[in-house]
Amino acid sequence: MQKNRQIPYQAITRHLLFWLAYILYQCVNNGWEDKDVFAFKLDPQLSTSVPICMLVTYLNLYVLMPLFYYPQKYIQYAMGMVVLILIGGLLPRFFAYAIWVPWDKIHDPAMFKMEKTDFWIPVRIFKNAAGNAPVLFIAMLIKLMRNAYQQEKNMREMEKEKFNAEMGLLKAQINPHFFFNTLNTLYALTLKGSEQASKVVLRLSDLMHYMLYEASENKVLLQDEIKHLESYIGIEQMRFADRLELSFQYSGDIAGKMIAPLLLLPFVENAFKHSLAESDGWITINLKVTGNRLYLKVENSYQPLPKPDNYGLGLKNVKRRLELTYPDHYELVLNQNNGIFEADLKLDL
Repeated sequence: MQKNRQIPYQAITRHLLFWLAYILYQCVNNGWEDKDVFAFKLDPQLSTSVPICMLVTYLNLYVLMPLFYYPQKYIQYAMGMVVLILIGGLLPRFFAYAIWVPWDKIHDPAMFKMEKTDFWIPVRIFKNAAGNAPVLFIAMLIKLMRNAYQQEKNMREMEKEKFNAEMGLLKAQINPHFFFNTLNTLYALTLKGSEQASKVVLRLSDLMHYMLYEASENKVLLQDEIKHLESYIGIEQMRFADRLELSFQYSGDIAGKMIAPLLLLPFVENAFKHSLAESDGWITINLKVTGNRLYLKVENSYQPLPKPDNYGLGLKNVKRRLELTYPDHYELVLNQNNGIFEADLKLDL
């Protein structure tokens, strides 16, 4: 299958403008002729000097630099530049000797009488080389600046892609972990024949809708995230009503505030997991918003559990998500002491 290649119109336009500016400069420079009078003179010799300048410039950009400069072979590159600049001095002299001296003999006899007709005139060759050198180095500088800009742009895009991929992976890890616990809750209620099983299914449906259609965004409304927490807590309360002492409070101006989705759930889920593993337990959840700063404090009774391979997966994920989404804009303290586990989060929304 043959792929269609797009013509790089922008690059072609940049090159044309560059050489047009060079030609205009040469015309104006030739028109002055060391006099303080502005003039515009289209010298026929530009028909050979401009292509020669273009030749040495592109040989440098697309031959010498890829072969020697980019691989950091600077000695070979310097030797190549000397040869290239010498070529840029000899070729104009060759065309002057072969074309323009005979041209002046026919069309400008006065200039021909003043012109030296020898080929080997070191001063002229050096002057030609010196005339090409500024264009050569300016084009090289522009090329290096564009390369640096493109590299930085590519690096930013790669970092963004890596960020999105990692965030997607972390979310994918959160959802199965959450649903595993929730389905266990539903299974336990079904075995008991509890009438609350249907309520759990309804709440679970709401949670799935939230995760599928809202939590895929980079940011969600804080009030929706709190509603999501309430649904999760409601499911767990149905299961552990006789064993659980729970307090959940939130305060402050939450209207219009945005937060990364599913960021607060792991703290609450972890509290249920460890406080009710073996016996009765208690959980206290306090969420407060002051200005643009969120304070979340989750405390729970703590009962140590055997550590499987995925132990602490939820909290590990949320730590990584905080590092990616809110770098230098959060404080998280996890503390375990005297049978109490405490998670204290401060977050700039």
